[in-house]
Amino acid sequence: MSVAHIPVDTLIMESPRTLIGAGRAAAVAKEAESVARSAFHPVRVLLVVGTGFSRRPWRGRIVDALRPVRLRVAVQPAMPTPASVARLAGEARAHRADVVVAVGGGSVMDGAKAAAALAYEPADPTPESVAVACEEGAPAEGVPVVAVPTTPGTGAEATSFATVWDVDRGRKLSLRGDSVLPAVAILDPDLLLGLPGPQLTCGLLDTFAQALEGAWSTRADARAEALGAAAWARLSWLLDRPYRSLEAPAASEREAVLLAGHYAGRAIAVAGTTVCHALSYPLTLRYGLNHGQACGVTLGRVLRYNAAVEDGDCADARGAGRVRAAIAGVVAAAGADDAFTLARRIEAFLASADLPPVPDLRPDAARIAAEALGYDRAGNNPRRLSIKSLTHLLTTTAP
Repeated sequence: MSVAHIPVDTLIMESPRTLIGAGRAAAVAKEAESVARSAFHPVRVLLVVGTGFSRRPWRGRIVDALRPVRLRVAVQPAMPTPASVARLAGEARAHRADVVVAVGGGSVMDGAKAAAALAYEPADPTPESVAVACEEGAPAEGVPVVAVPTTPGTGAEATSFATVWDVDRGRKLSLRGDSVLPAVAILDPDLLLGLPGPQLTCGLLDTFAQALEGAWSTRADARAEALGAAAWARLSWLLDRPYRSLEAPAASEREAVLLAGHYAGRAIAVAGTTVCHALSYPLTLRYGLNHGQACGVTLGRVLRYNAAVEDGDCADARGAGRVRAAIAGVVAAAGADDAFTLARRIEAFLASADLPPVPDLRPDAARIAAEALGYDRAGNNPRRLSIKSLTHLLTTTAP
């Protein structure tokens, strides 16, 4: 059976419990009650949203759906930091939250997930304690999370880790553990309505990267490979669409991109990301690139690099044949002739998008490469890496 036709319930039958379809966000209060820490009613819910929540056309529907609960609203304003996570965790404690509901993009969901995992630690959360938890791992238990993504591609609703940015130290941190995995994910394509085109594009680039990385990772299994290929099967047609047509996707297209992002998120939940993401962190911290754009900048180059893997430079114990087969599965799902054709399509899509210009990476390439290799994500890459090989990758123009 083609991975493009594997039934959805086969691919996403494990945690988190996943609801899919237009209007499913109306069930958010019921889902919150079903996973609450306490049996008392009304359930106390901390709703975490982003700064754009008040401007989205569906805001009133979310607020109305949560009327049965005792609600407190908190805002995650930008990328989650140790300070913002500590603040959110403090709000959860002050509200004695039974459930945290995260409605937003990856930053909102990651901030909410991290705060929920740390909310009921014995001591009040501080930025310092958040950073320590990112080094040592999340507590075994936290506040259950209902994750409701409003952008495609981050996959945060499906993973047991949360990205936290230590901007002062110039490092990306990660809080990991079973308590970080949401209990419920609600994929409602209506919540993509009103999403600006550039944000949608960045979400798609993140999906493309996660799906490929989840399939070729040294930690990938057959399920991660199938999920990565299935995500590409749902999205590859977008590579050849005029950019402006992405600004008002049809209902079926919204569901496709949201589900593809979820597939990709589940793929990296199994296999982790690789060097595209490791490179994206210094690109975001140094140049302020959106995470999805930062992943997309190197995706085509890394695809060509990994597709050329040989047994002599393969980092996967199963051999270069396994890596090439995983890449071939994604390439076939994307309808491309070969990996190099797919790489060119990715780069053409990125070039056509209305995104901020990428600065010249050549002067800082060696430093970016060294920083990327400092992240454990780089260790999942199936072809061996070095500062020299990554510097060459960053400074060489695509054929």
